[in-house]
This record gives sequence, C-alpha cells and structure tokens, in this order.
Amino acid sequence: MRNRRFHGMGVLLVAMFFISGFSFPALGDDSLERVKKSGELVIASTVTGVPTTFLNMKTSEIDGTMIDAMKYVANRLGVKLRIVETPWSALIPSLTGKKVDLLAAAMVITEKRKEVIDFSDPIFPYCEGLIVKASDTRQYKSMADIKGLRVGAQVGTIYAKALEDKGVKNLKIYEQAGEIMMDISNDRLDAAVIDGPIAGYLSKSKPEFKVRLVDSYQPVMCGDLGVGVRKEDQKLKNEINKIVAEMKAKGMLKDI
Repeated sequence: MRNRRFHGMGVLLVAMFFISGFSFPALGDDSLERVKKSGELVIASTVTGVPTTFLNMKTSEIDGTMIDAMKYVANRLGVKLRIVETPWSALIPSLTGKKVDLLAAAMVITEKRKEVIDFSDPIFPYCEGLIVKASDTRQYKSMADIKGLRVGAQVGTIYAKALEDKGVKNLKIYEQAGEIMMDISNDRLDAAVIDGPIAGYLSKSKPEFKVRLVDSYQPVMCGDLGVGVRKEDQKLKNEINKIVAEMKAKGMLKDI
C-alpha cells in the first residue's frame, strides 16, 4: 500500500508539473553545451543577401554584416564558425531539420516565422526598398503606385503578400535578388520590392543591371534581423542574446 501511495503522489506531481507551464525538454536542453563540445558553431546562410550575406569573390567564402556578427559570437563561445551555404527557401527547414545550429541571413523577425522557430534579440534594422529600371524616373512613393506594373519579389519574403494586398496583379516570384535585377534589366519586369540593403548595394555596385533604388519610396515594412534558433535550444539563444547585448554596448554592430 505504501508503494502505491507514493506512486500515486508521483503521478500527481507530474501532472502539476505540466499544468504549471514547465516541460521536460527544457530540463534536457543541452544546446549550448553541445555547440561548445563540438568545437564549432554551424550556421545556415545564403549568398543572395548582399550586404547581409553574400559570396566574397576574392575569398570564395560567404561574407557580410550578419557573418561578421556571427564570427564574434563564435569567438565568444570559444568555437570555430562553419557556414553552410543554403538556398533561401531551405533556411528554416535546415534549422528545424537539425542540419545546422543556427541560421543567419537577411531574415526579418516576424510573428509568422516565430510560430516555427525562435529568434535572438534584434541585431540589425531592416526595411524594404523599391527598384525600377534606371531609365524610369518616376517618383514612386508606395506599393499602390506600382500596382499596374510587372513586379517581382523574392520567395519566402513578406513582400509578395503585401504586394498582392495592394492590388498588384502581375507579380512574379524569384529565388534570388540577382535574378530580379536581371529581369528588370532585360525588360521582363518593371519594378521589384526587395530587401532595402540588398537593393541599395546591388543597384550601386552592379551598374550592368541598369536599375535604380527609388529614393522617394516610403518603406512600410521595417523590421529587425535576428539569428534563427530552434525553439528547444533556449540555452543557446540566451547565450547569443548576452553576446549581442555586449556587441551593442561596445558599438560593434554600428561599426559593422
């Protein structure tokens, strides 16, 4: 009878444990220890997010502002940084599928994405930009101004839905921003809404695309970039947040 009574109490305690909002996986979170023990921090990133993440032609390695930030994070964790080149559409699946520890790209923190993964605290601010042919001198101010044009957007971004909501009918979705630029240059598109830093960098550094960033356009979807983390890896996320706070306090993110 005594053993049965203690067994019954054990069942009751487990039930109370779950009701109180705790869960066993949190107790078994070895994410930070796992990374340190492995000796490397593995991140998924893209080569299509200039200047956030891109292929450095001189080194043949992925470079960019988010990469610079992640190099510091890895250094503070005492491990090497290993970057896995990943298509934009496969970034989140590569994280949830446990192929990498984190994802670091030109990915804005959104509530929709937070349903699937967690994010670190904000690292860099980010807004959208409008690009058109260099010969198009009209001063567009909003998405409503381009609803009658042939417009491009990148797959997996928040801009495609926003363009549809604004009445854009002729919308084409692309995997890479460079493909969008090329189609504008070749008169297959009239305009595109993509990440502002990418639009600004490519329009200035790639004159062969013959596109321009519309200065009069007023962005409405500004957000923040963060590091993508699996929901169960809270210890790793908390450590990253400490390092991000340290970088902000030292002014390192502004320098980057």
